[in-house]
Amino acid sequence: MTVFTFKDWVLSVDHESTKFTYTAVENGSAEDCNCNDCLNYIQNRNNIFPEQVKNLFNQLGIDYHKESEVWRMYKENDGTHRYSLIFHFKGSFEGTDCLALLNESQTIKLNPITDFFKIGFTNGNDLTYFKDKNDLVQIEIEINIPWVIENTLESEW
Repeated sequence: MTVFTFKDWVLSVDHESTKFTYTAVENGSAEDCNCNDCLNYIQNRNNIFPEQVKNLFNQLGIDYHKESEVWRMYKENDGTHRYSLIFHFKGSFEGTDCLALLNESQTIKLNPITDFFKIGFTNGNDLTYFKDKNDLVQIEIEINIPWVIENTLESEW
């Protein structure tokens, strides 16, 4: 296990296992979906991850092109679109868990990296690529990105 600090968290990662898992995955969930929301995300993907998050993912063994899940949540008042992303790594973390109970329901509290990018960690394996679902840390991300494709939005809820 490799141990390092990112912001207020201490992360322990099995880099070899994480990198092996991501290498075996052909592409991220956005490519598997191909709805307009995912196509828009794909067009923005290379421009939205701050360098410090790309460096973090390198340390963890994660390919940021291979999200386990992505979905467009809603359109912001400023015209950007809020998306949620999930990634995983084999290991553990110390620090604030981004998921908490509030009034008997689960809420998420992410830490800002930039004005348009937030991140947090929790123990979880939702939609993971890992065959062994034990000892996984789930990375929760929310981003705001512009609509850059000519196709229309998927239907609003």
